[in-house]
Amino acid sequence: MHFLLRRSDGESVSVMPVLVAVALVLLAALGTWTVVSAKSGARKNAGGDRKAQKTYASLPTMTFTLGGSDARLVDIRVLLEIEPTADPNPAMPFVPRIADQMADRLRQIEPGQLSGAEGANLIKSTVASVMKREAQAIRVREVLLERMVVR
Repeated sequence: MHFLLRRSDGESVSVMPVLVAVALVLLAALGTWTVVSAKSGARKNAGGDRKAQKTYASLPTMTFTLGGSDARLVDIRVLLEIEPTADPNPAMPFVPRIADQMADRLRQIEPGQLSGAEGANLIKSTVASVMKREAQAIRVREVLLERMVVR
């Protein structure tokens, strides 16, 4: 395919530089439009980000006796990711009930079960099930272990 034009005097002139210039202008316009639309979309989503913000409730550090022949203790500090509420720490009224149920559940766990990632997951699932049972008004999204020390 030849991109040549003939002038009236018979000389051949290439149209390729004009086509390249038009293609570059179109690409620049497309890039500008993409950036502008992305920024306006980010402004629209800024109001929706408030819903995506995470809300946390902290439980105090609790010490429990583990099961087994030797009297081993575990110190646990838990942070709960919860549904947003007006109360800054809605879990505080439930702490005595949570601690009582956690003590019952952890007496059934051997110290060897709390080693490694499996131990952390066991504690997280125990806290999640206790929260679901004892504090039904609080919707827990995630259980985060701030501190877990077996001594």
